[in-house]
Amino acid sequence: MTQKILFGTYTKKASKGIYEAILDENKKRLSTPELFIQLDNPTYLQSNSAGQVFTVVKDDDLGGIASFSGKTKPKLINTQTAAGAPPCYVGLDNEHHLAFAANYHKGTITVYKVDSDGVLTTVNEVKHTGHGPLPEQDTAKIHFTDLTPDKRLVVCDLGSDKVYTYDISANGQLSLVATFETAPGFAPRHIVFHPNGKFAYLVGELSSHISTLSYDSQTGKFDLLQTLVTIPETFDAANNGVAAVRISTDGKFVYVSNRGHNTIAVFKVNPDFTLSHSGYTSTEGEFPRDFALDSTEKFLVVTNQNTDNATLFERSSTDGSLTLLQKDIPVPEGVCVSFARFN
Repeated sequence: MTQKILFGTYTKKASKGIYEAILDENKKRLSTPELFIQLDNPTYLQSNSAGQVFTVVKDDDLGGIASFSGKTKPKLINTQTAAGAPPCYVGLDNEHHLAFAANYHKGTITVYKVDSDGVLTTVNEVKHTGHGPLPEQDTAKIHFTDLTPDKRLVVCDLGSDKVYTYDISANGQLSLVATFETAPGFAPRHIVFHPNGKFAYLVGELSSHISTLSYDSQTGKFDLLQTLVTIPETFDAANNGVAAVRISTDGKFVYVSNRGHNTIAVFKVNPDFTLSHSGYTSTEGEFPRDFALDSTEKFLVVTNQNTDNATLFERSSTDGSLTLLQKDIPVPEGVCVSFARFN
């Protein structure tokens, strides 16, 4: 069996756009990535089973998202852009035909309607305000916006140390239902939910922390249960920035990438759904911006932005550990790892 993997990148140096590679499960090998879609600044992307790709895009002084169609030779469907910096995250609600963009620099959430052909139409935008105690938290900085298990929208605001929960109408309008405030300087970046939908794991970029939260689907509220550091106590947190967080579908293990310490931190989920740290694995490169588990969850792929390489690991479903299979896979300026929903 094979799986297609897509890499989103910056295009400040050698990169030309989105790259694709093939994971051969039997050979436990990732092919050399090749250019899949040529465009500027596709730093984050998602795909669906129809063969459509939704990605961040930059067009001179405009930023937004673009949609493409085609599993082998994708063609541009359309773009939705506005003046200013492009967003940093794209979320999808395939059931309700919506897409969401988080804009770090503008502090905004943009909602798009997606028709059956993948055409994007902007239907709503919400701007946040606020700040935190650190220099990097001078304004609201939205870093993540995606669905909760009960189909609400959860939003991580790194700048104001807050996580917002919104109800979503059929036409993409947002209604705030709950606000969770982290410790000052936590800087919430990304969040994942336990498969049971009752707990979530929130990572703080500037604090190098991960928090276990309970989630109430009746109210959309989060409550703090636990906070752990994602790096060794002896490592200076000022030299590290947490990036991505993932959870296995059996709910037993949580993984976090550390940019600076250059590791994947592995956490075991306890019976009470809190976490216990169980190890670090070197990413075999510098500044691991993103990583992903494949559909079988036997493999994990991470991309290292500063060393222009990706690394393939085999994952143990028993203890969650990672074993190096392949390194120095060439990915220029890699910042997003996304297994395609199509092959």
